[in-house]
Amino acid sequence: MDYVDFYKEFGPLGYLANYSNHGFYKNGIFYKTVEHYYQSEKYDNLEIKNKIINAETPKEASNIGRDRGNIRIDNFKSIKNSVMFDGIYEKFSQNKDIRNKLIQTGNAIIREMTIDEYYWGVGKDLSGSNNIGKILMNVREVLKKELLEKMLNNCIGKKIYVLVPNNSLDSMVSGSLIINILKSRGIDCSLVVREEDNKDLEYDFDYSILNNYNNKYFFMINQNELNGISKDNVVGCIDHNEIISDIDDVISICYESCSLVIYDLFNSIYNFSTEEKSLVLQTLLLNIN
Repeated sequence: MDYVDFYKEFGPLGYLANYSNHGFYKNGIFYKTVEHYYQSEKYDNLEIKNKIINAETPKEASNIGRDRGNIRIDNFKSIKNSVMFDGIYEKFSQNKDIRNKLIQTGNAIIREMTIDEYYWGVGKDLSGSNNIGKILMNVREVLKKELLEKMLNNCIGKKIYVLVPNNSLDSMVSGSLIINILKSRGIDCSLVVREEDNKDLEYDFDYSILNNYNNKYFFMINQNELNGISKDNVVGCIDHNEIISDIDDVISICYESCSLVIYDLFNSIYNFSTEEKSLVLQTLLLNIN
């Protein structure tokens, strides 16, 4: 089992914390952090709400929100998890860089490692409820599904070129899987390989576009480098490596193969054949070895 453990807003995993400096809008109001949003939602009193929203730091917002001298709304305890979900969802959905990082954690268990917090975190002995971690994982699934559906919707009514970087087994299987998935949805598509030394392979390639990427739409597979393609012409991107480009709609999960990422993403909405599953397994075994 893989774990992603974070503590506070510092370091490479600090983006997961509620104190991280990733603001967002909700109902026309800008919140500097999730903590500002969550604490402000405890109150109906506009003076207190605005004081929290305008607090300089998340710590200051927390101190005001936790002040028992302020009268909270009656039912906050019963809605606090949904309030926290809303804040965390908006934070990640409105900040593309950390949205992609969150999705890239795959299916790892996320744990908020605050030792003195047994409701939101795991507590000192890991017996805590870890509700922040659970919400982050739920948000991850929601964002992943939304982004995948957006990619598929981007393909509707267009001729799509499924672009793979080379003739490796993983690239070819991954590209073919996407072709089959898109065709099952009635989308016109064909497979394109950036390397031109693949004509002896038993795949239906379209080489006519290799010298002209203009006015064409690409679904990039097993790569996320644009290499001359405008990001406006990319309808979607699925990879299993670190994201190094500024493509808007990209899902990258650090699995052993890209075809395994595709299987994981589409398994609930596409009926993979026995042959397709076998090919995914082959790519997985090859990359592990």
